[in-house]
Amino acid sequence: MNIIEEIQNTYPNKKVKYISNIEIEKFLNENKAKINSTNFQKLKEFFLNENKLNRSIFQSWEKENILLLEAKKGIIENEIHFPKQKEYKDLLVLRRYSRKTIQNYVGAVTNAHIWLMQNLKISIDKADRDDIRDYFLYLTEKQKLSASSMRVKRFSIEYYFREILIRDLTLDFALKMRKPNSLPTIFTKVEIVKILNSCKNLKHKMILSLLYSSGLRLSEVIHLKVKDISLEEQTLKVRLGKGYKDRITVLSEKLSSDLQVFLQDRKPNDILFPSNQSKNGKDSYLSSRTVEKIFENCLLKSGIKKHGTPHDFRHSFATHLLESGTDIHFIQKLLGHKNLSTTSIYTKLANPKIAGVKSPL
Repeated sequence: MNIIEEIQNTYPNKKVKYISNIEIEKFLNENKAKINSTNFQKLKEFFLNENKLNRSIFQSWEKENILLLEAKKGIIENEIHFPKQKEYKDLLVLRRYSRKTIQNYVGAVTNAHIWLMQNLKISIDKADRDDIRDYFLYLTEKQKLSASSMRVKRFSIEYYFREILIRDLTLDFALKMRKPNSLPTIFTKVEIVKILNSCKNLKHKMILSLLYSSGLRLSEVIHLKVKDISLEEQTLKVRLGKGYKDRITVLSEKLSSDLQVFLQDRKPNDILFPSNQSKNGKDSYLSSRTVEKIFENCLLKSGIKKHGTPHDFRHSFATHLLESGTDIHFIQKLLGHKNLSTTSIYTKLANPKIAGVKSPL
């Protein structure tokens, strides 16, 4: 496998310097079965040394997949695949887990299996709680994985033991891991107007406007259909959002006239914002990366120096509602949060001045 040619063929219309972290990560994940430590290093050097481009995704991806890369150097092929791997993957598919979740869960169990084979000489199906604890110590001390990455590994391994091996394995030592207390970026209302006004393409402006005005996740705005918009009731229906749950959220009256453009002469099941590239003559959904690039371009043109992502518009939506006095339980429903504790982060982000809080001094 010539990995340099592979990535250039994947993005033929792009110069190397414009291939983003997200696109590299997608390429690595889709070609994981063919990538070993040798061609991974070649790709890494191609960006870092030949083109002088610093791409942080290499470090994080290697950290997550280093066991798999090392395994391809030495151990035999059947040791890379854990017992009942296909059965595990098929179960996740049947239970309608997302493609990314399936990839993460199968990858997590694979890496655990390889580490156990290399270090303890046992297959994962023979491991007990103490064996898995040793693996998690390795991830913490040597790999220094984040709390969120460790959480995914814990869930995937517990799920594999419970549903496939029919064994009760509780990894309670991985509960309540401390994580950095970082807060998301919140754009002010003035900054959001600047970003939206920098969008000269109406379709792009509407996508970003809905992310903010309705508090949508990126995947939710991509999958909107014509039937999900009710201009009469000023509501928007999110179908099968996170956790496969439907919900109703608000629709800004200010967007009504522009949304009419996208609803005109359209059928209820039509994609609201289809991609310019159709598949087999049918409309297809926009990619997440396309929306991210739209956001990045508009943020750059706005002149705002903050770093942000499309998801920060959702954070800003919730924070501004809280500042205006909206009940936090109602915000929870609009966002589709299962637990109020998830929504309560916005109490830390709300501007105390706007909320009417004054210093006692």
